[in-house]
Formats: sequence, C-alpha cells, structure tokens
Amino acid sequence: MSKVLKAIVLGAATVIVLAATGAPAFAQSYEKELVVYVSHPSEMADYFAKAFGDKYAVKVTTVKAGTGELLNRIRAERGRPGADIMWGGFSDTGKSATDLFDQYRSKELANVEPAMIDASGYNTPFGASTMVIMYNSNLVKPEQAPKTWGDLSRPEWKGKVVHADPSKSSSAYAALVTWLTIYGKNDAGWKKVEDMTRNMNIVLKSSLVFQQVGRGEFAVGVTYEEAAIKYVLSGTAGIVYPADGTLLQPEGLFIVKGAPHPAAARLFADFLLSKEAQTDLATKFPGRRPTIKGIATHPAMLPPDKMKIVDYDEAWAAQNMKPVLDRMQTIIVKTQN
Repeated sequence: MSKVLKAIVLGAATVIVLAATGAPAFAQSYEKELVVYVSHPSEMADYFAKAFGDKYAVKVTTVKAGTGELLNRIRAERGRPGADIMWGGFSDTGKSATDLFDQYRSKELANVEPAMIDASGYNTPFGASTMVIMYNSNLVKPEQAPKTWGDLSRPEWKGKVVHADPSKSSSAYAALVTWLTIYGKNDAGWKKVEDMTRNMNIVLKSSLVFQQVGRGEFAVGVTYEEAAIKYVLSGTAGIVYPADGTLLQPEGLFIVKGAPHPAAARLFADFLLSKEAQTDLATKFPGRRPTIKGIATHPAMLPPDKMKIVDYDEAWAAQNMKPVLDRMQTIIVKTQN
C-alpha cells in the first residue's frame, strides 16, 4: 500500500473512531486544557466543567471568586493571561471591558432566543437571570413581604435588608441599574436609591445575601432568582418578583483576549449552549433559566409573561459603569455610617 493510500485509510479510520465516541471530527484541533474563571456556585460550575472535560478529554481548571474580583484579576494578567474564559456576571460585564475579551459567535446561537443574543458578539448567553426580593419565611409572612423595590425604603425595613456592594457583585450592579431604569437615571432616581440603601446592610459578596436571609440573620435580601429558589424549595424562604419591574438578562460567558487555550474556550462555549447542557441546566439546577428555545423551567419560577420586565439598557449599563459605581459608593459611605 502506498504512503498516500495509507494516510487516507488512517484518516478515515480516525473519523470513524471519533464519530463512534461522540467526539467531533475536529477533535485534535483544540487544546487539551482549559482554565475557567467562574463566579457561579461551585456545584453548577463543577458539574459542567466535569461534563465538558469528560466528553472532550480536556483538563478543566476552575478558579472561583466574585465577578468583580475575577475581572480585576484578568485585567492584572492582561499581558500574560491566565484564564481562557470568564464565566459569570451579565452580558454588560463583558461589554464594559471589551479590551479584556474577544468576540465569539457560536454556531449554537441559532437555537438561542433572539432576545438573549449579544449583538456586539462578546457574550455567549449560557443562561438568563432575574433579580428578586427574597424573604425569610420564619420572619416575614407572605402578605407582609415587600411587593416592590420601592417598598424597601419603607421605615419598617430599616436594618432588616441585606444587599451586596455593586462594585463587588455583578448581580448587585444589575439590580442598581434596574432601580435607576424604574425610578429615573437622574437625581430623583438616585434619591430613591439612597432611601433604599439607608435601610440596607451592604455586604461584599452576593452569596452572603441569600445565605444570611436563609439563616434568618436578615428578614429580606436583594438577590438573583436561582439563589432564592433553592431556599424556596427547602421551605425556608419566599420570593417576590417586584411589581414595579425587574430585569431578565443573559448571564455572561466571555473568552479572554489572548487566552492560552482559545480553541478549547470556543468549544466550551459551544458545549454550554448545546441542548444537552441546557437541558441539564434546567433539570439539575432549579432556578436556572436556559436560553435556547423549547426547554421548560422549574414550576416554582414565574414565567416571563407573568413578570413585569423592564427595558434594561445593557449598553448604558456598560458605558456608565464607572460613574454609576462611583456615585453608589458615595451613597454607601453616607448611609452605612
């Protein structure tokens, strides 16, 4: 057999083996390592890291911290990136730092709800999220719970509300932008934010919010839906989708500019948008909202058509992040002393 014929036969055999094992035909064209900086809860992050690693024979290393901390780390490593992917935050997280990330438009976006797609091309919309009011069911009766964001400024909630610092938490920043969208991106809107913040205890990590409300250390918290639903299902908390409106936005997954393993990063993005991963997201992690069409969410979650969804301006949120955070820090210093 000639060398050329042997090469053709071996190549065909390789394709057959790859097809039989479920691996893609380009299986040798991606790196066998991947480093993911992730701000999602460990249980979910570890599950999908393992599922991807097992399927594609990739060694996945995860580094876990808050979104703001991870962004700062990526910025500090810009000359020599240590991460391939930043997995966390919202779509505007990447838009506010386009110098740190590369655009990537996965082929799997064809199956994603159009409203979830980032027109600028930076975000892979793995999941959708909304901000809610969570209350401890042993401390607050359903009829007593705040019904709107504005209710958090009422005198009876003084010192009973916990919220994360928006400069440390992307979900807290999303809540802040939501309030300004509802009440005005002007002095009147900021006055409402200040009145709400005066009743709040500001913590440095978003995870502390649902943990402290769940334990009964605070009666009420501002948190993201997925975290609250876990406590709702355990019977220790209730959840309010505010009547004055809330956001429903794609969560963030961004490929780091100059990533050491760019092909593996793109493959991971594709994997998380696959029907397989999106189905697991909805069934194994109650409270998570998949973004591809046709997958039902947990019945404890309010359907989008039953929510009042605000017109959340991602571009404004990204472009104005610094001045908004600076003004919020002034309010926190003023109200927390």
